[in-house]
Amino acid sequence: MSNLALTETAPELERHTPWIVTWLTWPLLFAVNLLIIAHAVVFHWNLSISLAAAILIPIVTLVTLEFLYPLDRRWRMTWRTFFFRDIKFFLAGGLTGAATNYIFGVIGLSLAAGHVGPMTGWPLWIAAPAAIVSFDFFQYWQHRWSHEANTPWKLFLWKTHAAHHLPEQVYVLMHPAGHPFNFVLLQGFIRIPLFYVLGFTPDALFAATVIMALQGVISHCNVDLRAGWFNYIFAGAELHRYHHSANVGEGQNYAVAVSLLDVIFGTFVYRPGDNPERLGVAEPDAYPRSNQFWRIMLIPLR
Repeated sequence: MSNLALTETAPELERHTPWIVTWLTWPLLFAVNLLIIAHAVVFHWNLSISLAAAILIPIVTLVTLEFLYPLDRRWRMTWRTFFFRDIKFFLAGGLTGAATNYIFGVIGLSLAAGHVGPMTGWPLWIAAPAAIVSFDFFQYWQHRWSHEANTPWKLFLWKTHAAHHLPEQVYVLMHPAGHPFNFVLLQGFIRIPLFYVLGFTPDALFAATVIMALQGVISHCNVDLRAGWFNYIFAGAELHRYHHSANVGEGQNYAVAVSLLDVIFGTFVYRPGDNPERLGVAEPDAYPRSNQFWRIMLIPLR
């Protein structure tokens, strides 16, 4: 935990990340989650408990690697960011996001039981990817419109999303930094209605939620994690780091899980081995500082 005390001002990269960490962390975590999915489905494990385990294992692994091999010390978690900013978002946005994700996930699993829709009879290996793509398609446009902010509705979406972009760091435990309105909007108004209408089975919803949760924590990891050609299919840290760039021109990559959507819609930014110069928003003086919690919570209400 001594790494938390290091300053966040030095621009140089941290010590060399071992090849095995850079290239195998993401595939191994992906494989572990696939094993959890397979065992939970085949052996009829409790899906709610299995979901919690599938979310916790990657978080613990990635946070540990961030302390050992941080990509850039400017973006690492410090005592200051943790105690004066992150805890507040854990209690509000983070807990809301985790609770919303979990609660709506459980609700979705319950609603899916016995419900018949157009995709109910699909085999799991097709239904789970279909659930991921369908949800991420709607999430992509909600996310993209939030950043365009060129109509009153899109501006409101940005106000609910801006909190996530105010920090000038990106790391796993910064992932919950966001406004509760944004979490509820994504889960309550997109995921559950969509999955219910399409009629995905509880097993398919469980598998899709596990994979999307992994993508969420992987994408914010401050470790040199690479995926090569796989970046053109799934979004990871290499891509999402640019989404948090303060340079508007390169701050795209709106897909949260399926980067192929960015490729299709022309918002794909991939520069192997390179990193943004600065993270955050383009005009930080126009917003509250990232540790001014209550002012940030009021942004959507202005």
